Amino acid sequence: MWKTVFLKEMTDSLRDRKTLLLTVLIPLLTMLGLVFFYESMIADPGDKTYTVAINEKLPSDMNDMIKEVKNLKLETFDDPQQAVKDGEANAYLEMPKDAGDMLQHQTSFAIKVHGYPTDDDSVIAVQMLQSLLEQYQNQVVEKRLAQDQIKSSVIHPFEVQSVDVQEGEDGDGENGVTTMLLSILLPMILVTSVISGALPAALDIVAGEKDRKSIEALFLTPASRLQLLIGKWLAVSMFGILSGIVAIGMLLLSTLLFTEKLKQALNFGDQVWSIIGVMFAALIIFSFMVSMIELLLSVVSSSVKEAQSYMSMIITLGVIPMFFTMRAGATQLDTYYFAIPFLNIHALCKQLMFGIVDPMSIALTLGSSALTVMILFVIVRSLFMKEKWMLAK
Repeated sequence: MWKTVFLKEMTDSLRDRKTLLLTVLIPLLTMLGLVFFYESMIADPGDKTYTVAINEKLPSDMNDMIKEVKNLKLETFDDPQQAVKDGEANAYLEMPKDAGDMLQHQTSFAIKVHGYPTDDDSVIAVQMLQSLLEQYQNQVVEKRLAQDQIKSSVIHPFEVQSVDVQEGEDGDGENGVTTMLLSILLPMILVTSVISGALPAALDIVAGEKDRKSIEALFLTPASRLQLLIGKWLAVSMFGILSGIVAIGMLLLSTLLFTEKLKQALNFGDQVWSIIGVMFAALIIFSFMVSMIELLLSVVSSSVKEAQSYMSMIITLGVIPMFFTMRAGATQLDTYYFAIPFLNIHALCKQLMFGIVDPMSIALTLGSSALTVMILFVIVRSLFMKEKWMLAK
């Protein structure tokens, strides 16, 4: 009998355009927007040119060094600082008028690089200038040491190099950055898509029937209340699962087809099918848990409007754990991360994105979520059996 209830609820929900909108269209558009946004954050400057404002002639060797960089263009302005403020230049390189003479006489002076910290292009231009000036400073020092017949190793006794232990000495550090970004993006998308996908069905399936006063007629059917609850719960869960699959599938597809940097983090080698299997299992159990929470809120609400006010809390509950896992390394997640509902899905996805398939973490995540589902099911079943909560007021 619960199968009949399940099919009926699925059919009724699919007729609702709002359900299709939140389950399919919004996750698709959200995925595309987020993928392109994250790709733009880590993309190379490419052929983009940044204008550097100056008002004095630079030392010839410094001028030549900056001109060799294809992304930087020097331009003279009467008021360089105002040019940066007006957006005509991305940065302003300020130095004394007699900088060349001061260098020859080995007189120390200050060079100021002006920019807007809230403007991405200005920040990039400032960083590029700072890097170039540091290189130029090292060249000047080495030249002076050579004149005095002093080895550069006297003031540079050693060189500090950063090595990614995951990639090895020849690895690309950018791959770690892209993996870190996807490890934040993936669980956030999974959580929000499941919650939003199951939301319309959960609102209509109990609270909506209370509003329409059709819940009494439903209880007169041959199906028992337990069968009704199971059928409704599975219908809500199915929409959450479908929404999660669409969102994650679109995320992976758009990353592989439309990005250069982000797709580098999706090379899982021989573990790809293990990771997909674990991700799918986590998606299913998480959808069961979320749908049960949403059903609980729908049951205790006397109307759809009241249920909507409660449902907004679930989105917050799903996103907050992201801030706890964001700064923690994939290998530094403690056991309790995988034992707390909502937090565990973020922690597990982070490990999976870094290619870590830990049986203990998987068992804790799925086990704690399954336990939460059982506890919630007992609570909702108890409320579902009482007219005080189920009959329209």
